[in-house]
Amino acid sequence: FSDLPTELVLLIFKYAAQPDFAQPDTYTTKNPYSSALSLSCVSKVVRRTVLPELLHTVLLPEARHVAAFIQALRMQKKYVDRDLSLDYASCVHRVWIGECRGPLGDQNAPFINNFTPPFINNSTPPFVNNFTPSAAEFDSESDVSLLAPVILAAPSLAIEFVSMDILLGCLKYACNSDVDLNVDHRNSPLPWSTKSLTLSGGFSFQWWPFVATTHGSTFLTSIQHLTLL
Repeated sequence: FSDLPTELVLLIFKYAAQPDFAQPDTYTTKNPYSSALSLSCVSKVVRRTVLPELLHTVLLPEARHVAAFIQALRMQKKYVDRDLSLDYASCVHRVWIGECRGPLGDQNAPFINNFTPPFINNSTPPFVNNFTPSAAEFDSESDVSLLAPVILAAPSLAIEFVSMDILLGCLKYACNSDVDLNVDHRNSPLPWSTKSLTLSGGFSFQWWPFVATTHGSTFLTSIQHLTLL
């Protein structure tokens, strides 16, 4: 193994880091990320190689998972001038946000819940950060500034109706008066990359405030694929 070219070794590590979700019912017996987490401790180079496999699809089923993910983003910002920092926005391709109710600073966030979001299959690995935050409140501008670039950079987004206020907060921050939402943007860039949107769960009162805003209506107009579950 030590005689192999470095490029080939890194490809092997990347393949080995891909989580295996072909497990019956739950992931409580075996952590599907165990291989990737172990490999990330080998070296900085290996860590940078395998982490994108963890971040390809981000699952945030409850408020406490959003808080944990925000805390992970804070850590990346803290170490931005070091080799440990990673640009999450460039790695995340799919995001699923569940029913985010209550305070974000819950102390009992598990690594992964027993659930299957709308667009998940065995080839698309979810990621729920297992860092337990000490305290967090999503409505702070600092948290939104960290979360918005990642959420809105993902081409595919799935979200529960009850959590639309999170998406609206991210849209308002991203626009921040830099883009005139009252004009036609078909020939100009928008501050998000979302192409596919999946809305799931029971219809919630959060929907109407979302579509009533210029940010929300402009966002929906730009979506190429909309799915209601």
